Amino acid sequence: MRKWLPLLAACLGSFMLLIDVTIVNVALPDIAADLGAGLSGLQWVIDGYALALAALLLMLGALADRFGAKPTYLIGLALFAAASLGCGVAGSPSVLVAARAAQGIGGAAMLATTLSLLHATYTGRDRGIAFSAWGAVSGAAAGVGVVLGGALTDLLSWRWIFFVNLPIAALAIALSAIAFGPSPRRADRRVDLAGMLSFTVAATAVTYGIIRAGEHGWGDRGAAPALITGVVALAAFVVVESSSAAPMLPPCCAGRASPPR
Repeated sequence: MRKWLPLLAACLGSFMLLIDVTIVNVALPDIAADLGAGLSGLQWVIDGYALALAALLLMLGALADRFGAKPTYLIGLALFAAASLGCGVAGSPSVLVAARAAQGIGGAAMLATTLSLLHATYTGRDRGIAFSAWGAVSGAAAGVGVVLGGALTDLLSWRWIFFVNLPIAALAIALSAIAFGPSPRRADRRVDLAGMLSFTVAATAVTYGIIRAGEHGWGDRGAAPALITGVVALAAFVVVESSSAAPMLPPCCAGRASPPR
């Protein structure tokens, strides 16, 4: 049974971060009434989390390669727990949105490292079982989030949809610290700062533009500039990665053997 403790630690973290994508949906009316949030503020309670998660996923994955997947995962869990506490005690819509964005950052660190940790921990048939179990838990999280969010909001308060993360995170941190072995680190690998910045800008701008267009229509004055900025930043990312000595995302043909003559 002990050999499955790393899988449990990974599943707890993934379940928590994915359930928070949908758990807030049913609580939005109560949040609006309690904090006096308008429609735009409520939308960003949802979108702030998704934006941070999408924008920082690749960058945090690259940092995990340099500093180790285990410490990155533990930091992500700790940040997610602290941000969940911040969400639960938020007294204004702006504080809640900021705490949700911080949750997204922690979630990105966790999501970027989970599969790496499982791959390093298990081999052979056990690896297949671990990946299957993780996938099943991840798939179930979205559906469970709506049900759990409604139950906690009705029985306790909307704040408990965030407080419930605290014991889960504490257990995941304890299990991860014990169960996962030391992660390999590529300390000699240079940090591709230009690649990180350009990709983060691209992901942030494109995600923001899509969210903005979904709220106000594709003709909105804020959506088009954001999408154009995202496309330009993505082009810059491609140029940077193709010319970098230590790219964050190596070109697909890098290291590929030449075909036999």
